[in-house]
Amino acid sequence: MLKTDSYNRATRSRRLSLLLIPYIWIIGFIAVITVSGKALERTFDLVNIVLLYLLPVLIAAVRWGLWPSLAASLLGILSFDFFFVPPVMSFTVHDVHYLLSFAIFLLVAFVTGTLAARLRAQAHEAEQRERRTAALYLLSHKIAAETDIQQVLTTIVDTVSTSIGADIAILMPGGTNGSLQLAAVSRGSKFVLDEKEQAIVQWVFEHRQEAGPGTSRLDGANRLFVPVHDGERPIAVLALPTSSRHTLSREQRDDLDALASLTALAITRLQLAEEAEQAKWLAESEKLHTALLNAVSHDLRTPLSSITGAVTGLLSEPDRYDAETKKALLTTIKEGAQRMNRFVTNLLDMARLESGILKLNREWCDMLDIVGVALKEEREMLPDRRFFVQVPEELPMVRVDFALIEQVLINLLENGAKYSPSDSSIAVSVAATETELTVSVTNQGTPVPENDRDRIFDKFYRLRSSRHVSGSGLGLSICKGIVEAHGGRIWVASRSGTGNTFILSLPLEADPDKAATTIEESHGG
Repeated sequence: MLKTDSYNRATRSRRLSLLLIPYIWIIGFIAVITVSGKALERTFDLVNIVLLYLLPVLIAAVRWGLWPSLAASLLGILSFDFFFVPPVMSFTVHDVHYLLSFAIFLLVAFVTGTLAARLRAQAHEAEQRERRTAALYLLSHKIAAETDIQQVLTTIVDTVSTSIGADIAILMPGGTNGSLQLAAVSRGSKFVLDEKEQAIVQWVFEHRQEAGPGTSRLDGANRLFVPVHDGERPIAVLALPTSSRHTLSREQRDDLDALASLTALAITRLQLAEEAEQAKWLAESEKLHTALLNAVSHDLRTPLSSITGAVTGLLSEPDRYDAETKKALLTTIKEGAQRMNRFVTNLLDMARLESGILKLNREWCDMLDIVGVALKEEREMLPDRRFFVQVPEELPMVRVDFALIEQVLINLLENGAKYSPSDSSIAVSVAATETELTVSVTNQGTPVPENDRDRIFDKFYRLRSSRHVSGSGLGLSICKGIVEAHGGRIWVASRSGTGNTFILSLPLEADPDKAATTIEESHGG
């Protein structure tokens, strides 16, 4: 109890000292002017000397406000009367004209001090508005690029806490029963709600009206609760914890209201962005669903029908067909099975690419071997198609996943065969520089329009001119995913006449075996 009383007395003493400081300065300033005036009395008239006493009035009004300026004017006129107006060293006045001068001086001092004090107040308000604007700009700048709502809430509570000088907490719906839960709190603040306060928060949230100290509702509450809403629906509640309980000034309330509005905009923006992202994924899912249905109905159903027809014929009347016909039916079964296998492989590859679980089995490979294997498989599928290969005599080894790059080439060759005349040829060429190895697959199909050259690598995207060609639109997308997983790139270049060239570029790495061999040879020499 004694410590509390001592603390209160010390606090009152400090406040009193702060209140007396302006008047002490005024007394000292007038004393200096009085001494200076006595020294200049023989040189200047009394009219000039009395004007000097306006200086402390103006300074007091600008620095401390109206009341100190009034005190300066009264003390100044008394000092002038006592030290300069006959009879000197007396407050009596023989000449009544001086009384009119004193009245005019007091009036001028009062008007001047009032105007100066008003300007000071206006300057203070302008400074407060500038500070609020800066705080709003800083907060909006901080949260503009944020995509994580939790980080946005943390930034908001820290900025609001700094702006109004009080701890802040944000409560948002998060409970299973729709109750509000603590979402963020300013650093170093402890915040716990009891049952009564939980009911108040819920009421503020539902009715979008503030409650607590300084308001017309629940003024005796331990905390001030301010709703955050977008004008149509409630979003959150701002709360000032017990340790920050005090009656906010008008400027602080303005700050709190403005920051609450900005908080509503920020949270709404993120919620709308999340909803838009969900809608986008739903649209993608619907698109995938439609594409898969189309693929199943065509790319799987067609080879299944061929396989079923061929197998049924062989099983029902095996003696009816000669050896050549049986071979043709078995070839049909094989081609249908291979077509189904490629389609299922494409689906699995796309699923692995999008889920991020595609793992590369990198090894040092000769690109000529990869091209040869891919061409061998395509020649079996397309025996009537002509293929031309152009490969330099010496090619650097490339560190890639053999099976995946083979799949890329097969997809490109199959794509070229689908979208070019059946009697045309497909050319494959390989080239290398110091940093990369490129493989080009050229067909003689209809040139890809310039606007579609990037989009044809998107999932399920197909050119309008090729709707009659079977396919799911996954092959080129898988090629892009596999090549980019290797750190490379893929693009298409179309000629002005006919034909398209698909180019994939793979980065070259130093071959450790060749490097070791070079070192051994240099040491041996």
